[in-house]
Amino acid sequence: MKKSVWQARAVSTVTGRSAPTTRCSGADLVVACLAAEGVDVVAGVPGTTVMEVIDAIARHDTVRYLATRHEQVAGFLADGLSRGGGLGACLVSRGPGAANAAIAVQNAYDESVPMLLLVGQVADRIVERRAFEEADVVATFRPMSKWAVEVRRADRIPELLQRAVRTAVTGRPGPVVVSLPLDVLQDTVEGVAPARRWRAHPPAPDPDGVAAAAAVIADAERPVVVVGGGAAGAPGAMTALADRVGAPIVTTWLRQGAVSHDHPGFLGSLGYGVHDVTWQAASEADVVVALGCRFSEFSTRRWTLLADDVRLVHVDVDPVELGRVYVPEVGLVADAATTARALTAALPPPPSGRLDRRKRLRVEYEQASSPDSPVLDADDPRGGVSSRAAVAALQPLTTRDDVRLVQDAPSFGPWTHRYLRLPEPGRFHGSAGGAMAWGLPAAMGLTLADPARRAVCVSGDGSFWMVAQDLETCVREGLPVINVVMNNNAYGNTRDRQRLAHGERYLGVFYGNADLAAFARSLGGFGVRVERDEELAPALGAALAQDLPAVVDVIQDPMYGLPPGLVPPAAR
Repeated sequence: MKKSVWQARAVSTVTGRSAPTTRCSGADLVVACLAAEGVDVVAGVPGTTVMEVIDAIARHDTVRYLATRHEQVAGFLADGLSRGGGLGACLVSRGPGAANAAIAVQNAYDESVPMLLLVGQVADRIVERRAFEEADVVATFRPMSKWAVEVRRADRIPELLQRAVRTAVTGRPGPVVVSLPLDVLQDTVEGVAPARRWRAHPPAPDPDGVAAAAAVIADAERPVVVVGGGAAGAPGAMTALADRVGAPIVTTWLRQGAVSHDHPGFLGSLGYGVHDVTWQAASEADVVVALGCRFSEFSTRRWTLLADDVRLVHVDVDPVELGRVYVPEVGLVADAATTARALTAALPPPPSGRLDRRKRLRVEYEQASSPDSPVLDADDPRGGVSSRAAVAALQPLTTRDDVRLVQDAPSFGPWTHRYLRLPEPGRFHGSAGGAMAWGLPAAMGLTLADPARRAVCVSGDGSFWMVAQDLETCVREGLPVINVVMNNNAYGNTRDRQRLAHGERYLGVFYGNADLAAFARSLGGFGVRVERDEELAPALGAALAQDLPAVVDVIQDPMYGLPPGLVPPAAR
């Protein structure tokens, strides 16, 4: 892939790290502190109360400011940047600007994604006078963040910003919100410098707890290992544990990229679209080893996954998660990867019966998850592009080292959940927080974090149109994100529920779309329209062959949707 505009800029913007002068403004100190914490990019929308910070960024060469077209996009972009290995930060102005970013903060909180939201606030000297766009930032964001704080003095910026970053990345990660009153940003301080950067090491498991967990696992007849988002990033440790236990390994909803699907113990993912064999293996287990998962509503089918007599070994870095849904026999407050390695070392080799059972289940899973499964012969695309063909066109991308897949919240999602094989862990990103329109901005952030890989985002047309204006940002900043838009002119998930649970009384779910490919071209990007199965793979190849942001507009019937036999969960 050729060097993008962003990559070229990145080389020139990280060469020097400017330190604050002896006397500097609060805004200058904010920028210096961000640089000291390794933040290279701040996304946002300009506004009155953040202009001091934007100007400070313009006067220094330590941090780059990236202007988006909406604060929601800035927040989701920061989310994606964090998932790519950096620390995402966004900067928004008071009142409406902060409110627009709230959806990204809520999603990051649900998804355990570290993120820093900086909010420019009205001046501290006029607070509580209902000044223009004044809102209580701390009270608004406290329920949806790990920590929300307002800085009341410029000389405390280093202390509180360092704590904010450390809180975001330590333990169970999450978003932190920092309110910065305008007069604090304008005030000057002398002899104040960024605090020294440091990070806490994750906790190791208690040796007695490891021994107790190993004893429970050793007695199992039908064990299963469940891997959640808190265990992502250590696929080898997870599969090594599953091999030592002799158990199948499953992931939670939209965490199917946590381990290789080629592993002989992998049995699919729980959640919406789960295969019967995957569900049965987990629900019929006598011992469940859960690492870094919180037993969410979708992964457990509304908390019906585990029977009362199941022996649970639950590992999580957050003690609050242990016992929240299911009471464990052994609960370990510890890092999932470290614990997996400790358990692997403590366990004896597995009995042959467990391995034989795992092998049988794997055969069933491979048959059920095959894109050539006879079940799919009943699929009727009603004209347009079939989802079966879309999975087939995406499959070759899963083995390309220069591509990572991003899944938004489309009704197409259960197709990838069931039938897309991911041989390489860590290259698939999906959001289980439920927020539509996460995909494109997250793909932008992932591209910033890892410019060597093209982000290919699969969205529904409903999600795409909520943030489509920021395709211009991609063009302006040289972010070659590829958007595969499953275009059925409908909010597909809601349409399916109205069809099945509301007597086909359709209201508010159908709409009309412009030509998405032409829209992309009008902004200076690449656009191609796909109306037949055989056109999709060449269209993806054409999008990948150039450096422009792209839209692959995949036309489907307005009534087409779920894989055969899948029924959406009812609203309760």
